[in-house]
Order: sequence, then structure tokens, then C-alpha cells
Amino acid sequence: MDEAFENEIRELLASGNKIPAIKRYREETGAGLAEAKTAVESLEASGSLPKRDRLDDSELTSQVVHLLGRGEMIQAVKLYREQSGLGLKQSREAVQRIANENGIAATSGVGCFGVVLLGFALVTGLLT
Repeated sequence: MDEAFENEIRELLASGNKIPAIKRYREETGAGLAEAKTAVESLEASGSLPKRDRLDDSELTSQVVHLLGRGEMIQAVKLYREQSGLGLKQSREAVQRIANENGIAATSGVGCFGVVLLGFALVTGLLT
């Protein structure tokens, strides 16, 4: 991690702003909430942020392709976001680009019919 970033997190913690420190960590790294909270608490306890394991570009692409091949678009976007530090929209676009480059039809949901069917099942289940 960059020393200026680590100092920024320290300053937030010193001023009693733990939640903004966690939010800032997430913005900078793309980490999930639990990982960011653990990292900020580690800084509080030990004085330094933990090192994050990063995949190299080819390994990240390989894992994204694997997840897409299994139809796990959401997990692929999440992995890409965590590893790249990009925002959700940029990560989704990057994963879509990887899917297109590898001839994989990337879908992120069940489509309108699935939503309508789920809604019908819920309503029917509630009425019986």
C-alpha cells in the first residue's frame, strides 16, 4: 500500500472516523466490507495495513474466464473489482470485454421472464 494512503487512513482513525476510514479503504482497494473492516482494524492494532495478494493480469483473466464459463457473472465482476481496485461499473465493463474476447455469452441474471416467474411464484405462495 502507498504510504500516503496509509497515513490518510491513520488520520481518519485518529479523528474517530472509523467508518469513513473503512469506506475510504474500500474506495481505494475495491475490497469488500468485511475485508476493509479487518484491514482498518489491523492498522489500528498493529500500525500497518495488511498486504493484499494480487493476481497478475493473466491469472486474473484466467479466473474470470473460468467463472464466466460456469455462468458466474456476479462472482467474476466481484473478483475483478477486488483485484483491480476499479469501481463496479468499470469492473463489469472489463468482465464483459473479457467475455467478448473469449467468445463467452456473459449474462448477469435470469432475464425478465425469470423475474416475472419468481414474482408469480411468490404471490401464488403467499395466497395459498
